[in-house]
Amino acid sequence: MKKTFLTVMLAGVISSFMLSGCGGSSTAPEATTAAQTTAAETTAAQTTAAETTAAASEAGSLTFEDLQDNYKILTDVYGKVEDLYLNDKIEQDDNIEALLTQAKDIISEMGELSEADFTNSKDFQDINDAMVKIIEGLGNVVDGMTVKDSEAETVADANSDVKYVDGFYATDGNGSDFMIAFYEGAAGDVAYINDGSDEAVAEYSVEKANLDDGTEYLLVTVGQTKIGYVENGDDLYIVDSDGNIYGAARLSEEEADALYQAVAK
Repeated sequence: MKKTFLTVMLAGVISSFMLSGCGGSSTAPEATTAAQTTAAETTAAQTTAAETTAAASEAGSLTFEDLQDNYKILTDVYGKVEDLYLNDKIEQDDNIEALLTQAKDIISEMGELSEADFTNSKDFQDINDAMVKIIEGLGNVVDGMTVKDSEAETVADANSDVKYVDGFYATDGNGSDFMIAFYEGAAGDVAYINDGSDEAVAEYSVEKANLDDGTEYLLVTVGQTKIGYVENGDDLYIVDSDGNIYGAARLSEEEADALYQAVAK
C-alpha cells in the first residue's frame, strides 16, 4: 500500500506540472506531420484508457490486468512523445526535457508494481487515475513543443554547406583589420571582406584594377564594401580603397569559418 501511495503522489505532482507548465507554449503553424500525429495518438490513447476504466467500473472494479493494459498504453504514448521531442525539427526546451525525464522515472516506478502491492480496489483505481493523468499531461507536453522556424533552418543548412576556398589578412601597420575570404557552397559562391570599417559576406564580383605605379591587382566588391589583393608568387598583399598596400598572410580554415559564421548567422 505504501508503495502504491508514493507512486500516486509522485504521478500527481508530475502530471500537475505537465498540465500547468507547458500550456503557455505554442506550436508553430507549420507543425510537422509527426507532431500532429503524436498529438492525435496521445488523445486517442487517453480516450482508450478512459474507456477501459469505464468498462471496468461497469463490471464492478478494476483488475491488475486492466492496469497492465493501460500501462502498456502509457509506455507507448511516452515513447512516441519522447521520439517527437528528439526529432531535429523540434526546438529543445529545458522544461520539457525535465518533465519527460521525471515522467519516465514515474512510469518506471509504476512498472515495478506487482499485484501484491495492491490491497483493495481503491489502490487499483488510484494508480489507474494517475496513469490517465500522465497520458493527459504528455498530450499537453506535445502541445507545448515548438517546431523550428523553417527559414532559420534553411539558412543554417545553407551555412553548413559552405566551404572555405582561400583568404588573406593584413599583417602590418593600420591594415590589421583588413581581411578577405572566399567560400563556395550549394547556394553559390560568396566572399567575406573587411575594409577596416565595414564587413560583409555575400555574393561578390571581381575586376582588375591598377595601383598608381601600374601594379595590377584584383578588386573584390561585396555590396558597397570593396577591398583588393595581389598574389605575387609566395608574396601576398591587401589593397585598401585608397590604394594603400599591406603585406598579408593566408587565413587558416578555422579562422575563415569563424569569420563566416559570425557575419552570416
